[in-house]
Amino acid sequence: MRRLFWLLVGAGLAVFLLLRGRQLLERFTPKGVVEQVEKKGHETAAGFGEFMATFRTSMAQREAELRDELNIPANNN
Repeated sequence: MRRLFWLLVGAGLAVFLLLRGRQLLERFTPKGVVEQVEKKGHETAAGFGEFMATFRTSMAQREAELRDELNIPANNN
């Protein structure tokens, strides 16, 4: 009974390592590296776009505040 238990544990571990190893191997192939770089590039571009939108909104709000405080008419260009 004890040997059967360890045989099953070993077989389960071997299957787990085989599947996990295949995933790791695919990550380090040229195709896998390209996919990872593309994913990070898209994430970075999206983050930068959000940053710029927030920056422009904040800049416009601050400009409106300063124009109001200094009694400067709004620039309607």
